[in-house]
Amino acid sequence: IAMSLSNAEMSRNDAIDLAGQRMAISDAIAAARTAVMAVNDDSDDATVEAAEQAIADARVAIAGQADVPDAEKAANSATVGEIMAQLDAAKMSRDDAIAAAEEAEKEAERMANEAMAATAAKLYAGINAPSTTAAATYVNDDIAVTIGTAAAVNLSEDEDATVAARHGWAGMMFTAEPDGDAGTYEAVVYSHVEDPDVTEGAMFDATYTLTDDGETADVTTLTGHATSRVASPSFDQSAGSKEFELGTNMVRVMISGSYQGVSGMYYCTPTDANTNCSATVADMGFTLAGGSWVFKPTDPKTRLMDTSTPDGNYASYGWWLHKLENGDIEAASAFHAYRGTDAGTVGIAGLRGTATYTGGAAGKYALRSSTGGTNDAGHFTADVELTATFAADHEISGKIDNFVGADGEARDWSVALNKSVIADTGPIAGDPDDNTDTDPQMTTWTIGETEGEAGGQWSGHLREQGDDGVPAIATGTFYSEYGGTGGLDGKMVGAFGANKQ
Repeated sequence: IAMSLSNAEMSRNDAIDLAGQRMAISDAIAAARTAVMAVNDDSDDATVEAAEQAIADARVAIAGQADVPDAEKAANSATVGEIMAQLDAAKMSRDDAIAAAEEAEKEAERMANEAMAATAAKLYAGINAPSTTAAATYVNDDIAVTIGTAAAVNLSEDEDATVAARHGWAGMMFTAEPDGDAGTYEAVVYSHVEDPDVTEGAMFDATYTLTDDGETADVTTLTGHATSRVASPSFDQSAGSKEFELGTNMVRVMISGSYQGVSGMYYCTPTDANTNCSATVADMGFTLAGGSWVFKPTDPKTRLMDTSTPDGNYASYGWWLHKLENGDIEAASAFHAYRGTDAGTVGIAGLRGTATYTGGAAGKYALRSSTGGTNDAGHFTADVELTATFAADHEISGKIDNFVGADGEARDWSVALNKSVIADTGPIAGDPDDNTDTDPQMTTWTIGETEGEAGGQWSGHLREQGDDGVPAIATGTFYSEYGGTGGLDGKMVGAFGANKQ
């Protein structure tokens, strides 16, 4: 009886072992099938490698189960073969998809390069060195572009466009689309506008200067920009006027609000019994009428930022472009200017030592390849550094580098601004000798490690003499060419603005 029980136990254990071996094969085949199903046209190499490994593991599992009958192993191996065939088909489809995608990418690159080649050719033809025959100047708050003998075209600020500041110089976009077939104009300008100074008192009087006690300010006669200072929850209309009647036993109207961001109270004494105090919507805020209005701050010690008379004198630089109706570029160039009644002139005859100026640059460029290489064109931003040497002969030189192209990517370029003399009143002549002629070899454009031949020109102006006698601002324009080196032909025109360090 004992012998019979031992045989039965052994038979049961063998059955369990066989079932376990069969389960191991089944699990390995299932894992292989799942791994292969994950392979498709978009799969990465790791997914394909995982499927191949799962099939190899299944084959090992089949071969390693000693108790499974050979016929059963053969059937399992045939199943794995079918899964392998599925993987082969998926891999072939994936390879075809990859090849098609690569071909499509090459075709897209080819078409994009053809389009860029056309753009580069048009911009290359239009880029010109700054001159009087194709120039941009400020007129009031607009830019006026004059090309040849044609009438000037005024460009107005595009308030919907955002132009990032460059080294503290504020950026603006200007555009114009004249009637007829004149095409479109655009310009980008960077301006060095000083921040308003913080006053030492509390409030402005009628002439927009500080009162001695800072208690009240007459706000009846505000006009223009000054109307933007006035604010109150009671001034809630979007157009027209709103009147405020005197209350019973009151001699003046009282309205809470703020003046130039400072909390306080508005008081208005009506002109007469038949007139109500009023607030009327203006272009930049509210005008107050109907009586004598004053504002009293809650805290008379509050200090304000004086924006009543913003500085109208400031340096600017930028580029401009005129595109014709057919897409051709008639002209693209650059300019620098000093706005306001003060020309920012200096006198540097007695200066000695050196000064460094750093800032930003911007402009237009076009590179075209004569050997089937990459074409590139558009606008750029960059950095500028200038070093002025004040001595018996004042000299200045510098470099434009850290270029970023039209696609927002860095360019391995630099443009040397070769030595120029500086006149005693600040103009940078654009010539290494002591004369007023512009030298045609004043810039050198380097791409990568390949330096082009000297050519082009640059000039500018030092302005805003500081307390130490050294000019604080440098602006100018530059034009450079890359003369066919390595099959590339290039033109670049731009302008810069820099501050003394």
